[in-house]
Amino acid sequence: MVSFFFLSFEILNLQFNSSLEDPSTRYYQELEKNISRLFLQIYRQDFLGLLNIKFRPGSVAVESTLIFRKNTANDDIVKSQLTQHKDEAERYNLLISEINAHEVQVPSSTAQSGVPGWGIALLVLVCILVLLAIVYYIGLAVCQCRRKSYGHLDIFPTRDTYHPMSEYPTYHTHGRYVPPGSTRHSPYEEVSTGNGGGSLSYTNPAVAATSANL
Repeated sequence: MVSFFFLSFEILNLQFNSSLEDPSTRYYQELEKNISRLFLQIYRQDFLGLLNIKFRPGSVAVESTLIFRKNTANDDIVKSQLTQHKDEAERYNLLISEINAHEVQVPSSTAQSGVPGWGIALLVLVCILVLLAIVYYIGLAVCQCRRKSYGHLDIFPTRDTYHPMSEYPTYHTHGRYVPPGSTRHSPYEEVSTGNGGGSLSYTNPAVAATSANL
């Protein structure tokens, strides 16, 4: 924890000009550096830093906010230590007078203007819901694309495409169905291979007529 103290004083041996209103000018930076070194030398380990510093007209009026460890300083300590070290301030070309100090609860430069806790929680919840919605729509789009690709580009369908040859019946060009166990042969097998050698024979009519005339 820390404590903040507003400290003001005047530098009698310096003159204010417009360059002290611009932190980028050399005059501003050199004066700020000398004051910071003086504070570090006076307040030592309990002093944590200089929050901000402003210069105003009136020779040079200085307004600053100092940061100390909690419960290590009070108004009187901050003012008295600077008063007691005026001689050391002269080493930095600072002739100091009109010293005033008092503790402040919240420095003006660090006034809180953030979002309350419930607002942050609501914002996080909305972000999560938006993320889930995005994931859902992406998944839906991927499924839709896959359905379309399967419907129009079914190059290798998985069903009813291959049938083994053993599933098809044997095709015969000439023949008749003979029931199993039947003793009757096919008519083609009953044709005799010679003249009169079987139950079926063939006689040429012209040859029969010539034999009768003789």
